[in-house]
Parts: sequence; structure tokens; C-alpha cells
Amino acid sequence: MHKHTGERVAGPMALEDLISKNVKEGTVPEQLYRHSRPKFHNMLHEQLEGIGVVVEYGMDVVEYFENVARGRAGVVLKDGSRREADLIVAADGVRGNSWQLVAGKPVPARSSGNAIFRVAFPVELALADPLVAERFKLLDDGQSVFELWAGPGMHASFWRNQDQMFWSITHPDLGTAAESWGHVVNPEEVLKYTSTVPGWPEIADRVIMTTPSDQLVDWKLMWRDPQPQWTSPGGFVVQLGDAAHTFLPSSGNGGTQAMEDAISLAACIAMAGSKEHIPDATRVHNLLRFERVSCLQAFGVLNQARHNTQISDKPRPPHLGRWILEHDPEEYVRQKYDTALASLKNGTPFQNTNIPSGLVYTPWTIDGLLEAAERGERTVLDGDWD
Repeated sequence: MHKHTGERVAGPMALEDLISKNVKEGTVPEQLYRHSRPKFHNMLHEQLEGIGVVVEYGMDVVEYFENVARGRAGVVLKDGSRREADLIVAADGVRGNSWQLVAGKPVPARSSGNAIFRVAFPVELALADPLVAERFKLLDDGQSVFELWAGPGMHASFWRNQDQMFWSITHPDLGTAAESWGHVVNPEEVLKYTSTVPGWPEIADRVIMTTPSDQLVDWKLMWRDPQPQWTSPGGFVVQLGDAAHTFLPSSGNGGTQAMEDAISLAACIAMAGSKEHIPDATRVHNLLRFERVSCLQAFGVLNQARHNTQISDKPRPPHLGRWILEHDPEEYVRQKYDTALASLKNGTPFQNTNIPSGLVYTPWTIDGLLEAAERGERTVLDGDWD
């Protein structure tokens, strides 16, 4: 943990030390992982190829539809062609086009007011600068250190590991960022920004200057108020990941929750047992997942506000409670599917247990959450988050 000046104020600490002491023994993995997304995506792609699933790229989806009488759903592509299936999973991100079908109208995301410079590149390029090589060393046992820097109106991270140099800077959006991995900017643009940050150290700028000019992304951070409905009226289209629930990087959970979504949805389909019951599966999945991801969305919203204002000799590190780490979405579906389905069909009471203990979920909006926190009032984040 560092100030924005580069001064270290806590750590280094093991990721495992961030876990609540109340987490049950035996339910926490021996190691927590921070993955390289390109490597992770490549692993998934290789697995798909191995089981004969073909991935087609450049297929821009412009519309979703369903035919309840036929029990089918589909998409319309940009070239006008149509694809149909028993179930359509809309996992096309924050700007996806499924809201017209799901909600009956567009539900646009809006800017959070921030953007993030983010990049990863071969570590050799960074270590070519001897001062960077001296400052960002591996530990004596070969482990890498992930550094979090917090300052006024911004926060940053630096991670030199065995084969890559990663850094990011969350900054006020000046209208030049875009929600696209193809929106690259020159490192000189970052240096213009860091020159306005009081006390920003030269060593951080030296890391920035080692960055390849064709790989640095300026990503606009978008958010959308929680939307409890992720399924189409007939239940044959279901949203997943950021298409259903936008996450800020400050939640530390966006990718993880998308994977939990996928596991939950697959388990619900298995429990449904046949194509005819796909609408039951998607609606149960929606019921089991919404409150959990909504809590973590709220955590990310407040976390970003705290990061951007936190200048302290004792900054608070992230904290991983048992309700996050002990959750098994597949087992949860097995335990809750029947009672959740009965609740949807008959109106019988249903209570999720994959949220903080003692929490009674109440709907919230981004603006309302920030305003209530500013006034010191109770929010959806109250409860036993440990």
C-alpha cells in the first residue's frame, strides 16, 4: 500500500492475509490468483477448440429476439443474418443490445466520471531502464508484489511479475476515453496527466515511458444502476456478466462474478432437465444471483470513492469476507433451485444466503448510495461483511 507519491505505508503482505479470520478452515484455496486476462482467455479458447466448439469473431449483434411459441430465441447480426438457438446468452458487455428485449427499452450505462489507463507488456521492456529494474524487484523468494497507490482524485497500481509489467492509473475522465480495448493512447498523454498530480514521483513516470505506444488503453469506466431483471419476457434470452451488472475495477470482482454467473446458469439448466424448462432455469438463475452481485457492485462504487479521496498513513487494504470466498455457485444452485422455483411460481417466501450475513437487501441507486454514505446513513453495505 502506497501514497500517490510512491511512499510505502503498509506491507508487503500476502494476499492470504487479506482474508477474514472468520473464514472457515478448509474453504479457502491454498493460493489466491490474479490472472493475466490474455492468458486466461487463451486457456478458455483452447478448451473450446478441444471440445469442438467454433468461435466466430466479428459477428456484431444488433438485435435479440425470441419466439415463445416455438421455444426459440436468436440474434440479428450487423449483416442482417439471423442465428437461432434454444437459449441465447447475452454476454456482450456494458454496451450490449439486449436491453430492448429484456426491459422493453434501452437502459444506457453512463460515465462514472472516471477512466483508467491500463496496460501490460513484456517485463524486459521495463527492466531496460536500470532505475525501474532497481525499484521494482521480485522478493527474495521470487514472488512478485502488487502495489496499490492512493491519492487525491486518482489511484494507481503497479505490478512487476516474472514475465510482465502491469500498471494502471484511474483518473478523471476528460471526455477522451472510450470503452474499447482498441482505444490506444500514447504514453505521452499519461505523462501530461501525471504532471498535474502533486508529488507524483519520477520513477512512476519512468515506468510509463517504457510502455509500448501501441498497447496502452484509456478505458472509460461506465456504470448502470442495478437492474433486477436479466431475462427476456419469455425467458429464452438471459444476460450475463457486465451486460447484466456493470462492475468497476475497484470492486475487484467483475471477472469473478461473470464466471460465477456462467457456473450458476449452467447448473440451473442442468437442474431444469430439459429444453422445455429453460425459462425456469434462467429465471431461477436471475433470482439466485441478483442480490449477490448487487452487493458487490455497491462495494465497488464506494471503494472507488474511497480510493480517490484516501490520503492516509494507514490506508485500508481490500478485505475478503467469508461470504465472498466460501461461495460455491454450483452447489448453491443444487441447494436452492427447487425453493427458488417455487417462490417464482407460487409466491412463497425465498431468502438468498449468498450475501453478507444479516443483510436485508434493499434496492439502491448509485447516486443514492454515494449521497447516503456521505451523510453517514445506513446503506446496502451495512451487515456482517466479514
